[in-house]
Amino acid sequence: MDSKRMAGAPPNFPVVGFPQIPPDPGSWHYVSFGLSDLHGDGRVHEISNADSPSGFGFELTFRLRKEPDETGPPTWPAAVMQGLAKYVFQTGNVLCDGDHVSWHCPLDNSESRIEHMLMMEDPQLGTVNTPFGVVSFIQIVGVCAEELKAAQQWNGRSFVALMQRVPGAGGPWLVTDMRRGETVFELDPGVQDAVDRGIETEGSDLSGVSAKFCWSEEFPPVARRAKEQAATTPADSPSISHYESEEIKRTLKKGLLGSQPSSETE
Repeated sequence: MDSKRMAGAPPNFPVVGFPQIPPDPGSWHYVSFGLSDLHGDGRVHEISNADSPSGFGFELTFRLRKEPDETGPPTWPAAVMQGLAKYVFQTGNVLCDGDHVSWHCPLDNSESRIEHMLMMEDPQLGTVNTPFGVVSFIQIVGVCAEELKAAQQWNGRSFVALMQRVPGAGGPWLVTDMRRGETVFELDPGVQDAVDRGIETEGSDLSGVSAKFCWSEEFPPVARRAKEQAATTPADSPSISHYESEEIKRTLKKGLLGSQPSSETE
């Protein structure tokens, strides 16, 4: 990972939200800036030419359904996009058309079923060439757990294409509605058949999963006492631990039972 990129990661990643212009004026359209190279002088990203990716090569976008009483864009999408940007800066893993992000909680911290994200090329902004390189606009699409699973078992691009055909699931511009209470499968039962056919004929294009994990060593009570006893017993003293004694008893009992299959035991 380029240390310059990590050092240049902004603590509050800039995100702009504004009313979506036609063809869908009933939504907010958020656009990030800073994942691509905004300056071209090497202060954050390596300097690139016009034909190579600008910075990380993409910016994030998000379309959110506008509530009738809203006078300004909600701020929580900016926090989600900042979290994704932090992940990109710290790991160097870019987000591409067809990717998925397991979030495991409602995107707006409500009781919504929209708990995960799929990534697609923004159907309006697409990919552009700039003096500092090529930039793709990758749109975040909020999805339910069942929808994420289907995309993982098949592929994100094809599944998003199905969602675009269902108005209640986002429509052609894939506007995320945090109040959506039904999955795309409940809105249109035919989607499940299409997904099943796709999995059967194409399989899955899931090639890897990024995760953080840690572990700690734990012992059951008997083993823990044996370990503690062993630590206080001189090395030259012939003895067996309580744990070893119990293991011997269990083994002998098992052997005796196995040699007398017809006898009754207490």
